[in-house]
Amino acid sequence: MASRTLTPKPAASKRPLSHPHRVNPTVLGLGLTAIALGGGLALWLLMDAENNAGDPTDLLVAQMQAAAKGGNPPPFHALGGALRTIYGQGRINVVAEDVPSGPCVKAGWRLAKTGTLIVNGVLPTRISAARLTELCENGATLTWAPD
Repeated sequence: MASRTLTPKPAASKRPLSHPHRVNPTVLGLGLTAIALGGGLALWLLMDAENNAGDPTDLLVAQMQAAAKGGNPPPFHALGGALRTIYGQGRINVVAEDVPSGPCVKAGWRLAKTGTLIVNGVLPTRISAARLTELCENGATLTWAPD
């Protein structure tokens, strides 16, 4: 039988056992800050998208279009002024009063594409952004007759 020689184990090194890698606290702090900022940005963008869905000018246009279709318009439009309908000569006119200048231009531009628009009693022969800005003084009255 062959003899086995037992070799002694090598002596343990005097180095300490390796510990798990430790992350530098500065790097950890920067990483957590980046994650928090990214989450905050995503939340802000989601909330901003929800707010844009309720743009008062878009609501005003929708209210005027609904009133023209025979719907019962609310007494006040999305921007706070009076909203009413006038029937005459087989046509319906929707009147929005006290419309601020910025929303007046935006709403007027959209409504002029689908009907006749009168701003503060003036029926412009040509509709342009400059002409609407000129006509839409603060507290303007929009009268719209759909085609």
